[in-house]
Amino acid sequence: MERRDAIARVALFIGGTLSAGTLATVLEGCKSGGGSTAGKNFAITPEHGEMIGEIAEMILPKTSTAGAKEAKVPEFIQFMLKECYKEDQQKSFFAGLDKLNDGAKGSFMKATAEQKLTLLKAEDSAKEKSEFWKTMKDLTVLGYFTSEPGATKALEYLEVPTKYEGIKLQKGQKAWAMS
Repeated sequence: MERRDAIARVALFIGGTLSAGTLATVLEGCKSGGGSTAGKNFAITPEHGEMIGEIAEMILPKTSTAGAKEAKVPEFIQFMLKECYKEDQQKSFFAGLDKLNDGAKGSFMKATAEQKLTLLKAEDSAKEKSEFWKTMKDLTVLGYFTSEPGATKALEYLEVPTKYEGIKLQKGQKAWAMS
């Protein structure tokens, strides 16, 4: 199975936790073989790369299970931005990172942990969530739960295919439904 197919299927499976915009972008980008009009010209600055990692780790920090960085979520986010997001969506995402830098008086990465948390809480509690924030949260969750540590340690993992175990129904019993 291609990685794009797997991502599309997982996105459908956990669609209730992703915003409609992110879900549509991921599925459309995966379906068309890459929604990015920036294509090969896509580049991310080292500062933006660090910020993506820091924010993802603040959303899903390491506890008894792997955090976002250990699960390689920042790399996933960068991959998805390049392969599935159009140039205008990429620019909007990076503008959101730049806005965080402005809010941190020039450098989000040089801000204290408290200042970073205050900035992210302001993004999260805004009445109208920015596209940047919705995308950042959605891709963090999607990246984490499609990673090996997220899928096998944070979630219950059932290897498929497994052996077939038929269910014998009693007379009048309803069949099982899958949701």
